[in-house]
Amino acid sequence: MTTTLFFDIGETILDAGPQMDALMEVHRNVLEDFGFSISQDEYRQLDDAMIRSFVPSAMHAITWHFAKADKGLHDDITRKIRSHYDEIRQIEIRLNPGVDRLLEKLADAYTLGLAGNAPASVRELLVELGILHRFTHTDVSGSIGVKKPDQRFFETILANADTKASEAIMIGDRLDNDIIPARRIGMKTIWLRWGRYRMMEPRTPDEAPDTTVADVREVSDAVNSLAN
Repeated sequence: MTTTLFFDIGETILDAGPQMDALMEVHRNVLEDFGFSISQDEYRQLDDAMIRSFVPSAMHAITWHFAKADKGLHDDITRKIRSHYDEIRQIEIRLNPGVDRLLEKLADAYTLGLAGNAPASVRELLVELGILHRFTHTDVSGSIGVKKPDQRFFETILANADTKASEAIMIGDRLDNDIIPARRIGMKTIWLRWGRYRMMEPRTPDEAPDTTVADVREVSDAVNSLAN
């Protein structure tokens, strides 16, 4: 019987799109500062290609692509990008449309938990957005010291929630970080296929989610179908 639902945070609960768009534009401009001319369309195409290749970070992979295996150059570009982080963090992050109503509905029937790669301070943001109280379990990578897709991340959040993998559903927007490792340890999975990572495709049957939805409004029915 399903008792606990775990939610990814970025691009699942939160609309981090404006921050990501700003980061990508900073990255493109920094590349140009280092002599690598690339248009917005070319950058987007390269970003899509890296995501389809299941690289852990498309931005780092794009930098490496231009640095052509020059680690020093890669690190210089990365440092320049990081110098813009404070200004990017000032961009407002909102809930994805419908998330607050979804969590309210699901919290009546299930125990909810966080399962995101995020600093522990993200919980303060979720308080400000009025949803943290919906979550009984609030572990994130910054609080447990291990990141997705490391299997230990999922083992830890399950252990801390005193929940078996077979009793839990993982809901997230990335096949590589959310769906595949959760399935590997026996959790059921719902892939919210939208945003930057929607072009990912399972490479084997073992990587396919139990259910795929294209909108938050479909998650509740998907959960109830899997749970029953």
